[in-house]
Amino acid sequence: MNTIEINDPYIGEWTTFIETDKTYNGDIIIDAYCDDILYKKVGSVYYRRVLEDSRVDIRWFGALPDGVTDCSDAIQQAFISADQFKLSVTAGKGTYLVTKTIYIPQNDDPTFLSKTYDFNESVFLVLSDFTVFESGYYNQGTLVSAIGTDKDYKMCFGIKFRNFSLLTTLYDVTSPALMIKDWHQGCEIYNISSQNFSTLLKSINNYYTVFEDLRTTHHNEARIGERFIFSGDMNLNVFRSLVAANSLVGYKFDGPLTACHFDAISIEGVTTGIQFNSYVFNCSIVNSYLEGFDRAFEFNSYIYNFTIDNNYIRFVSPNHRLIKYTGLPMNNIHLLSNNTFIGMSGYDQLFENIENNYGYGMEMSFNPVQSDSINNLLTDDFGANFNINGKAKFPTYLANIQNAKGLIPGNYSGQYTHGYDGTSGFEVDSSLSNLVHVKTKIKHTWTQIVYVNLEVYVGSVVKYYKGFFIGNVFYEFGSSGISVTGGLKSIVNSDGFIDIQGGSYESGDIISVKGEVRLI
Repeated sequence: MNTIEINDPYIGEWTTFIETDKTYNGDIIIDAYCDDILYKKVGSVYYRRVLEDSRVDIRWFGALPDGVTDCSDAIQQAFISADQFKLSVTAGKGTYLVTKTIYIPQNDDPTFLSKTYDFNESVFLVLSDFTVFESGYYNQGTLVSAIGTDKDYKMCFGIKFRNFSLLTTLYDVTSPALMIKDWHQGCEIYNISSQNFSTLLKSINNYYTVFEDLRTTHHNEARIGERFIFSGDMNLNVFRSLVAANSLVGYKFDGPLTACHFDAISIEGVTTGIQFNSYVFNCSIVNSYLEGFDRAFEFNSYIYNFTIDNNYIRFVSPNHRLIKYTGLPMNNIHLLSNNTFIGMSGYDQLFENIENNYGYGMEMSFNPVQSDSINNLLTDDFGANFNINGKAKFPTYLANIQNAKGLIPGNYSGQYTHGYDGTSGFEVDSSLSNLVHVKTKIKHTWTQIVYVNLEVYVGSVVKYYKGFFIGNVFYEFGSSGISVTGGLKSIVNSDGFIDIQGGSYESGDIISVKGEVRLI
């Protein structure tokens, strides 16, 4: 094959073109491809630039790393050209001025071929408030933003986006520096740093993606911004070596997480370290550094399984708390023994219940951090009304923190319920003054027993309802044994919760109802 040598006008180096009639991805070359950057036509002969590792350099398209030249359009064209011919992107090391958002084309190759954007530790300089890089897709041939499209409208596979820093002369950039959407199997964001950006990354609906070595801080020591924002579904993601310092929220999750893993992340100088605003399935945080937080973890929905393992945790103030959560019956948090606690003045710093009346599914196993044995802990030690089953487990101590208010764990609210409203497993409906009507949060089930033990005051008269439901049949305890009666009825609501209702009206107004209703 014939070759020709051409001096690149931007990098000032001689580059080799080889004679061919095929593009890099095997298509036939046409005149429209001849841009004198990747393809060139001399007479009737086509030539293709010889590439190293199938990568194009943004400098070939006019992006000059001098910190002065506006490189936005050149970088965008490099992305488009590379995407057209299934090539990757690189850059000569330096500082590139960017003045508008650059779209990253989707890589929806069903064969999962990788596509790499490696900027060789370059710097992107931002002088105004806008998003620097954003997921894009082709709409009738025009590359546009993917933000706002339906879930998985344009999936991406195997994108590697890495090795650069973001700098700004502004006091604060409020727009997210990076916005990515629908990145799935094999995608990775790696080795990116930013300073004075309130949000480094906004991630929307990304699965099987690795977020690694992302470092961000802010000069404002008063704490500002949410450094990492994750929304949409998040499944099987890995968050490794992330730093979110001097922020209101370090890592904010507005969508559900399933089987995600946090490893060697930093929570420092933040009001809230990691905030979960949707349910969490089988996630963990390990080998991480937590210090200078008001609340390290905040759970505002169901925690089906979350494990805290082998972390360094340092409390700076006695007002700081490790875990803030909403009391829900499916909560399942494991605080394992190989976490190191420094500066903790009391066990009440471990948990804070948002509603302060209900706890379930907390398991702690750790070496004592103060002189008291965990077997001697009181409910007040945890800032909420926990029932603690303490038992020694050499060489550590184990406490299973479950239902509130000294009730027997597992009976009042368990796998099939959402807890209870009242102190005894029910809430009395007083809208009908002479009819027993108690509302529960027990889910309707035909295969379990609902136990009832109620003391009803009708004026000065006391009546007792003692027995159990199987399905909607009430078996009542009496002096002669157990019999089916119509004393109480089980009413299934449209939401699946059951109410317990008297079989007939009482002779007078009901003054109070005491006792318990529990799922066996």
